[in-house]
Amino acid sequence: MILWTKNVLSKLYRKFFSPSGIVLADAREYVAGDDTRLINWNISAKTNALSVNNICADSGNDIIFALDVSGSIKFGTKKQSKISLAMDILKTLSQLSEKNNDRVGCLMFSHRVERYFPPRRRPQCFPSTIDKIVHSPEKLRTDLLVALKFLNKVLTKRSRVILICDTFALTVGRKAILTQLHILKSRHDVMMFPMMDNNDMLVAWLGKITVEDAETGEVFEINTNDIEMMSRVATQYAAYQKLIFKEVENVGIKISPINTQDSTAEFLFKLFK
Repeated sequence: MILWTKNVLSKLYRKFFSPSGIVLADAREYVAGDDTRLINWNISAKTNALSVNNICADSGNDIIFALDVSGSIKFGTKKQSKISLAMDILKTLSQLSEKNNDRVGCLMFSHRVERYFPPRRRPQCFPSTIDKIVHSPEKLRTDLLVALKFLNKVLTKRSRVILICDTFALTVGRKAILTQLHILKSRHDVMMFPMMDNNDMLVAWLGKITVEDAETGEVFEINTNDIEMMSRVATQYAAYQKLIFKEVENVGIKISPINTQDSTAEFLFKLFK
């Protein structure tokens, strides 16, 4: 079953992430039946004979994962945490990328750039590095703007950028984030996977509880039995989230939310359809 899933995902991946370009060898003489779109008119004009570009191989893709490693990404209330699901998806997509002759890189960010691995064809030590950063005792906040500015600066070749971040990352500095996303989209193929959990804004009836902000360390008290207040907060957040997602999609970026209730295979099958 696992082998079948990997084989199917590999085929769907190749179809979904079609090669970004082709590598052309030297031109050769035209042969009846050749694709006329491959005719090299410059060489044909000089030699007075039709010549076509000889396709050598596809160039593959440069795929960059931009992963949020801030404190909030460790949240997860039932099946798994956001970071465990994100790492599983990153690992699976990296393996599929390598089989497809793609170059894979990874940016790990919080309120700063934590680590950056430029795209390579050989496997890189993403999981161990991510694990060290996420489980660091330091309080790491989310700042998506930092990651976007960094990517817009370092990526010179057209790439496929996959942003994996906590949903809350889109709520701070929205206008500036949308501006940087627009710039990134104009130069690269961009997708966004916001990490979600069913209890991001819905807490069980536990009475008055003391909670700590995973990113700032701030401690405050919440009365989870105040149904009206909790419902109002959840409704307002859902509406705001819907607005932000719509604005990002208006930039031309595909948003595919990831829920901690989903498995990696389920998410990728849904993504590739």
